[in-house]
Amino acid sequence: MKGWEMARKIPQSNWFWYLSGIIFALIGTQFQKGPGYMDSAYYTVGGLQLFEGNGFVEPYIWNYLANPKGLPAPAFVYWMPLPSLLAFMGMWLGRSPDFVWAKLPFLLMAGFLPVLTVYLTRKVITNPAYAWIAGGLAVFPGVYALYLTIPETFIPYMIGGGLFVIIAFFANNQWIGGLESFQRFLLLGFIAGWMHLTRADGLIWLISAFGVVIWRIRPWQSRQKMRVAINGLLALLLGYLILTGGWYYRNWVVFGSMFPPGNGKSLWLTSYNQLFAYPNDHLTFTNWLKAGLPAIIHARLDALSLNLQNFLVVQGSIILVPLILVGCWSKRHHSAVKFETMMWLLILGMMTIVFPFAGSRGGFLHSGAAIQIFFWSMSVAGLEQLIIWMKKARGWGMSTSMTLFGTFLILINLFIAGWFFYQRVYRVPNHLVWNESIERYQRVGERLDDLHISKQFIAMVNNPPGFYWATRRPSIVIPDGDIRHALAAAKRYGATYLLLEENQENLSNLYANPHDMSGVRLLETHEGVHFFLLLPEAEWGWGEISWFKK
Repeated sequence: MKGWEMARKIPQSNWFWYLSGIIFALIGTQFQKGPGYMDSAYYTVGGLQLFEGNGFVEPYIWNYLANPKGLPAPAFVYWMPLPSLLAFMGMWLGRSPDFVWAKLPFLLMAGFLPVLTVYLTRKVITNPAYAWIAGGLAVFPGVYALYLTIPETFIPYMIGGGLFVIIAFFANNQWIGGLESFQRFLLLGFIAGWMHLTRADGLIWLISAFGVVIWRIRPWQSRQKMRVAINGLLALLLGYLILTGGWYYRNWVVFGSMFPPGNGKSLWLTSYNQLFAYPNDHLTFTNWLKAGLPAIIHARLDALSLNLQNFLVVQGSIILVPLILVGCWSKRHHSAVKFETMMWLLILGMMTIVFPFAGSRGGFLHSGAAIQIFFWSMSVAGLEQLIIWMKKARGWGMSTSMTLFGTFLILINLFIAGWFFYQRVYRVPNHLVWNESIERYQRVGERLDDLHISKQFIAMVNNPPGFYWATRRPSIVIPDGDIRHALAAAKRYGATYLLLEENQENLSNLYANPHDMSGVRLLETHEGVHFFLLLPEAEWGWGEISWFKK
């Protein structure tokens, strides 16, 4: 009864926005029958492993940076566990490993996007009545509509970023206390922990939270402020460790260190595909320098170009970009605007200079999601400022103009969402392209069953998480390089067969001209996938394997 009374106290407008966000997300997610790409498959399988009682281990290896000993391998060495924990919660609630249950927590979280966006917008614009425009943009979130309800980092990162700026600069009630209260800093630490458990780069939000404490209290001014700052930092750290302490303990037990091994090698990539290199001893600072200054600069200029394109198309829905810029400029004296602008520039710099390959291949798109609620709010602030200028110059009616242009912006966002959804999910009449890769792997798995290839045998594939989700078969990723690198990885980890798909760039010649060679034997082609047997017969004893005999 008490919970119902609390629900009744929530403003009706919040319920409207929450349900609107869920309804739109629910419409789109009906067509996404499985994880459509590797990242989502990774988090989904992570949830599945927990649901099936296997713990934090993975039945595949998708990169070799940490030099894993074998299968099963420790989970979440490169990526963080929160999306998988959420997927597990959905499966646990539904008592089923079906994908629809893995999506449930993300669907329920999607409703908070417009709620938080409307709240923030009411705080930053001159007339809070126009916050509905920002709410509409969050309900129809453009390109992000593709990723709202699948197990991924987008929704938890968006919500974490929105809550961070609201708690740090705006929310003010009896429970949260003043801007320098212990409770507020404790909550900021909790949010920073949430973001770090979502993405490895979420650690910058903890660092930025420390900066908020220092900047706000200015401990150098007096001993009293120094004591307040120390208490604030301790509260921040406590909130952070409440959420992440167990994760650090797990890392210490499994790896003997606070952080998993090997990820530092990603700093020295000279191409994206080196992320999958085996062996990867060449991923060092020295070899990185040998690439030459022109190549290093060129890679970062390319990353900057792609990341700015993502800002233009994804974060700014093209038409919102000038409004975001005007909004930020018109509110430039506000602390929250300064902070969020700094954070966006920090994310852009990190995903351009430090991680140019991962950043331009989706890292910036993921990390930048933390600023998205702020951008929607700033676009309305920018529109309001433009209408104010036009009212003075041309006598435009404020309310009519805001309604007209606000509706137009929402419709543009809806159109972009629909267009990208059509291209990435539907596209071909009566055929859902989103589900193609998983369905192909399912048919490949059925063929492997027909060939009596045991599920204990380890495959080498392009997308190990997706392959496992579709077939429940262990696998390792096809490494970067030529067939010799694939054979070296197969020998180390015991892979017995290779499934070669058309999109395997580094073995494209072998795909175009499949044939036997030393250590590799062509078995057959099925669903456009070449089946190869791996390792020399003398070493592997193919002659004793019944399913190889023709």
